[in-house]
Amino acid sequence: MADKICPQCNETVDEAKAFCPACGYAFVEEETRTDTSAYEQMDHTVQMGQTMYNNMLSDMGLKKAEVPAPEKRVEVLRPVVVQPAQPLQPVAGTQGQAPPQTAEKKSSKKIWITTVVVALALLLIFAIAVIVVGLYLYFRSGRF
Repeated sequence: MADKICPQCNETVDEAKAFCPACGYAFVEEETRTDTSAYEQMDHTVQMGQTMYNNMLSDMGLKKAEVPAPEKRVEVLRPVVVQPAQPLQPVAGTQGQAPPQTAEKKSSKKIWITTVVVALALLLIFAIAVIVVGLYLYFRSGRF
């Protein structure tokens, strides 16, 4: 294929290209539309001008909303004073003892309670299902 030179940037471009990849120059003229579209031909479409829009709003008793000027918000930051950490002093008599395990005992107790409640709920659901199926089979057999 032959190459052509872009008249705008003097770049060598393949002849099949419609636009120059370097500068975007269009090698082919765009076609202008001569006929009106079906949308433009419709009678029931109306494009309102600004004055017509304002007249319509005033007829309805409304006003065009005015956009307030944006406010500048300034936040004043105060410097934060950080207190230096003081070293902890060991308390006499507690060095050999282990810390209390109350949090772990509470969470373990909570897990057991939750497990028992879930198991009882499942047992109740199973019992209700057995009763419902039994009643269904009883009434279906026609022995009542």
